[in-house]
This record gives sequence, structure tokens and C-alpha cells, in this order.
Amino acid sequence: MYCRKAKLKLPMKSFLEEYKCGKARLLTMLEDSDDPVVKTVQPSLKTGRKWKVTEAVDEAKECLKMKEVICQTQTDRRGLGSTTAKWWSKTEGKEKRDMIIDEIKNKEDSTRVQKAVQQPQQGQ
Repeated sequence: MYCRKAKLKLPMKSFLEEYKCGKARLLTMLEDSDDPVVKTVQPSLKTGRKWKVTEAVDEAKECLKMKEVICQTQTDRRGLGSTTAKWWSKTEGKEKRDMIIDEIKNKEDSTRVQKAVQQPQQGQ
């Protein structure tokens, strides 16, 4: 229902996805703050028992670093080099935050698709 990549999608966003992206955005803003006091304190963000924002942000960072190691691959018919890629090591500030948020959104989307594929009876 909230899938971004499917052919049939609704113009709605998942509340859970928006919550996770908001918490991740807040954590990355605190980590990248110009104020030295805020950078050293690192307040803990309460998110519950099942999902931890620090783990999700660290996982997204590692995934972005891995994508940079793997390099850009061709995924469609446009041809190699027709699109420009943002590299994790060359971005700063808001661009890095946006990349982390997009990675968390992609992960949520893939888990939603995976759950939908596991339920063939409801799909019929």
C-alpha cells in the first residue's frame, strides 16, 4: 500500500516510516551539529524496544559506504554513465542526512515488499 517502487501505489506515506525518518533526521542533526557541547553530549533518543535509531543510522551509513565500494551499477536500459551518483565520501552536511534518510526509506520499502510477497493468499 505504501510501496514506492510498485506499479500500483497509493499516494500515502506510512506513519511508521515517517516516525523512523524523523528520529533518524534528529539524530544525524545532533551528530553533525556545529555546537561542540551538543556534539559531545550526544543525548539518547527513546524509540522503544523493537527499533533503535542509533542502530538504524549506523546500518544506513555502512550500507552507503558499501554502495560506494561496489560503485554504480547499471539497473535499467539508459546506459552506463547516464545518471550521476552521489558518493558518501564526497558529500557533507544536509546531503549526508538526506542520503541516510533515503536509505532508511528504501530499507522500509524493501521490508514492506518482502512482507507482501510472503502473503500470497491475501494478494489473491
